[in-house]
Amino acid sequence: MIVTPNDNRTEYRKAVNEMGKKEFTFLKMQEYGFWPKDLPTPYERQQNETEEDYKYRKQLLKEYQKLSEQIAKVYEEIGEIDKKLLELQKEYKDTWDYEKIRQEVSRAIMKESLERRAARKAQREAQQEKRRQEWQKKKAENIVFIGRGYSSLLAQKETKKEQLEKFHLPILEDDKQLAEFLGISYSELRFLTYHRDVVKKDQYYRYEIPKKSGGMRKIAAPKPGLKEIQRKILTEILEKVPSSDYAHGFLKEHSVVTNAKNHSLSPGYLINMDLENFFPTITFERVRGVFQMFGYSGYIASLFAMLCTYCERIPIEVKGETCYVKTSERILPQGSPASPMITNIICSKMDLRIGGLAKKFGYQYSRYADDMSFSLEKGKEPYLGAFFGYIEKIVEEEGFHINPKKTRVLRPNTCQSITGVVMNGEELGVNKKWVKNFRSLLHHAKIEAKEGKISKEKRNQITGGIAWLKSVNSERYQKMIEEAQEILKGV
Repeated sequence: MIVTPNDNRTEYRKAVNEMGKKEFTFLKMQEYGFWPKDLPTPYERQQNETEEDYKYRKQLLKEYQKLSEQIAKVYEEIGEIDKKLLELQKEYKDTWDYEKIRQEVSRAIMKESLERRAARKAQREAQQEKRRQEWQKKKAENIVFIGRGYSSLLAQKETKKEQLEKFHLPILEDDKQLAEFLGISYSELRFLTYHRDVVKKDQYYRYEIPKKSGGMRKIAAPKPGLKEIQRKILTEILEKVPSSDYAHGFLKEHSVVTNAKNHSLSPGYLINMDLENFFPTITFERVRGVFQMFGYSGYIASLFAMLCTYCERIPIEVKGETCYVKTSERILPQGSPASPMITNIICSKMDLRIGGLAKKFGYQYSRYADDMSFSLEKGKEPYLGAFFGYIEKIVEEEGFHINPKKTRVLRPNTCQSITGVVMNGEELGVNKKWVKNFRSLLHHAKIEAKEGKISKEKRNQITGGIAWLKSVNSERYQKMIEEAQEILKGV
């Protein structure tokens, strides 16, 4: 049987496919005597060869293999060029013009290069368009941006369900569930949770009321739609989370009266402190942290925080149209139904720390919103300097500030009162000046009643005064309450 070169090549190709090019080459080298069969392969460690030399030789072999592959690619390109030259030689065999051939080759190569570039460009544009469409779809189906400076945690989607269940809170894992929970459309949720530096329609009524200490207090009350959303957040989430036992503001079965009753009557020392700029100190980030503490993801917590915060704005006339421009970062609005409970939750840790410190010094402690009160029984040493220093340190560490102008140290020979409730004597009472003003109001109301009419403003003032007296000490002020009620009955 005669073996032809074609048969050998077919056999060699088959062996290369089965063994690999490197192994096949080495086998032939042994067959033809180029490599002794009793020596290790070039890729194994040789006799009398150190480990370092072996590693170095392996590295050189890898580089050699890489260079061989690159040279093989170059030869392939040369082969393609030679093939094109051969075709051109046939085309110009009668009039062989090397310059013309060179130009033709150059034009052909340039044409192919331009076609490749155009193909790559088209591919990039197609990929960009695909990404753009995917992004547009994602933006349409998800809230992916809520304003510069507020979107940093939107990528955090992990919900701590066990923690939410611990507080008996609704489990909300995406924005669709949140919109359904709040009872609003998805588009409305997107609108309300997006921060704009300039708006044409403000979501808050803004006004100022005078402070007792002078100056004006800024109030921002949400408009009906947003107010209903905030009330839902309050009743379904915030009120289910317990506050500290020291808090008495804005809680069920708590009031300024329970705040006062937390202290002994006629104490040796009564100290009242005020937290400066209480609501503006609570920023968007702190509110977001509250909802994260409940167990909500950074994504849902960010949306909740957008619904519960606002930024102060001023009206500006632009081309005959009123716009509202932000003048602050997002903070807690003082007129929102959800804000007081958020402050109680944020202050819980501070209350526990201050309450523990007060106990060590022998003080009783309570807090009503931004008013902190401390009482000390008669005969005990107050240690005012050290006590004030520790309190201020805790308050600062918790992100608040004490207003030194409103700190009052009240002794038994002064009018000792907590949030308007007088502590002097054997029972709770109201300020004598307030009683005097209320008696004057009743006197003028009687005169108007004789004329057949009492103004609406006076009727409201009398109704409010009756409620205040009843809440503080109905037995002590029974006669005054009955007198006021008789006046209202006669109208």
